[in-house]
Amino acid sequence: MLSKFWVGSILVIGVVTLLPACASISEEECVAGNWADLGYRDGVNGKPRDRIAKYVETCGEYGTGVDRPAYLASYETGLTHYCTYEKGFERGQNGNSYNTVCAGPMAVDFRAGYDEGYFEYELRQRYSQYESEIIDAENELNDIRDRLANPDITTEEKDRLKKKKKRLRRQLEDLRWDFSTFKRKYDLDWSRGY
Repeated sequence: MLSKFWVGSILVIGVVTLLPACASISEEECVAGNWADLGYRDGVNGKPRDRIAKYVETCGEYGTGVDRPAYLASYETGLTHYCTYEKGFERGQNGNSYNTVCAGPMAVDFRAGYDEGYFEYELRQRYSQYESEIIDAENELNDIRDRLANPDITTEEKDRLKKKKKRLRRQLEDLRWDFSTFKRKYDLDWSRGY
């Protein structure tokens, strides 16, 4: 049974964890009412348009309003700096999901950058997967060699390990061939910091 201390601690941690999600804007920001600046910053950072609804709700609790036209006009201006090929490429290259805030004509460059960046991300993932699979196979092969060197091994175990060793050698050879083909196909050599 949980003690009162632990129950209280869990509740405090839960409330602290939820606070940032609820309080997306401070009372001081609501009172200051610099909606054009806030809209611009949200746009430049690719925040969703519906973020203004959270501001309206939070600022309403503080007894202040939101200048929607100023926020939205500046938000759209900020988006023009976010919805670029470079930002899309960066987002894709990091493996992030596509950000749908860029719509219409603004989506063209952003989408092209995202697709190209995400393609590079997938190549890096596959490259790492090949490296990892090769290392795993080499380690397993070394483990089998060590076990075969044990003088106390039974004949049955020795036969089984020899078959496994032969299978692993073929698997490792196939992996190295596939990896080499993959690197040639995409002209990659990330071991040299591609």
